[in-house]
Amino acid sequence: MKFIILISFCFLSVAVSAQKMPAYGLDKVRIAQSDQNIVAELDHESSTISVKTNLLYYWYSANMIHDTQGGYSGRLLNGLYSIFYLNKNLKEQGNFKKGLKDGIWKTWKEDGTLLATSTWERGVEIKGKKPSIWKRLPLLHKKVKTADSLNKSNEIKQ
Repeated sequence: MKFIILISFCFLSVAVSAQKMPAYGLDKVRIAQSDQNIVAELDHESSTISVKTNLLYYWYSANMIHDTQGGYSGRLLNGLYSIFYLNKNLKEQGNFKKGLKDGIWKTWKEDGTLLATSTWERGVEIKGKKPSIWKRLPLLHKKVKTADSLNKSNEIKQ
């Protein structure tokens, strides 16, 4: 009986030590500059992606954030990106997905007043308000009957 317990204990201790903590996919860097502080999340692994030559990619290397059109040579920004004034007010904030701006980006003045808001989708700025998905589906559009179309349908019936 003691032998079975000893073997079970050894087996469990090996199985427990073999477990690995999950990698959540993001590393955070902080960069202090003379006029601002940057906090950025990076891709956990340096993944290889197919880059598009017309898009601007943002990446981290040598304690600096770089941007390059059509390429990158470091770890891509992926996640929340924030720039702070020295008084700790937000200067700019938004999200990156695989090195490209994505979602809503906001810019503030040094006193905390909102200066600008822009919307990005996969590295391309979306001008104006984007219509909802329901308005973009052609199957759901109803034809509006005008007075002319009603008169024509009545003429055909008579």
